[in-house]
Amino acid sequence: MLFILNKNNCIARMHIENAAKGDIILLIEEAVYAAIENNQPRLASDAKVYALEPDMQARGITAKQCQCDTEYVDYNGFVELVATNNPVRSAF
Repeated sequence: MLFILNKNNCIARMHIENAAKGDIILLIEEAVYAAIENNQPRLASDAKVYALEPDMQARGITAKQCQCDTEYVDYNGFVELVATNNPVRSAF
């Protein structure tokens, strides 16, 4: 399942912490702050975490600040994640 999160709040943290094996979490908008090394909750499984790079750049977040297991995608990568993963859940 693909979870698209746009806020760095308790709901986003709950999704990250409780992600099941094989889940994918895409951080967009304000949720990209959850990618920062000391800010991201620990994953309870083998879920993958992606952050939308244009949103990180807009907020002055660099890859050096982020968890090493966070991957970065551009808008094309965003579309590819949505197109290749089903179901998709958004937490807005």
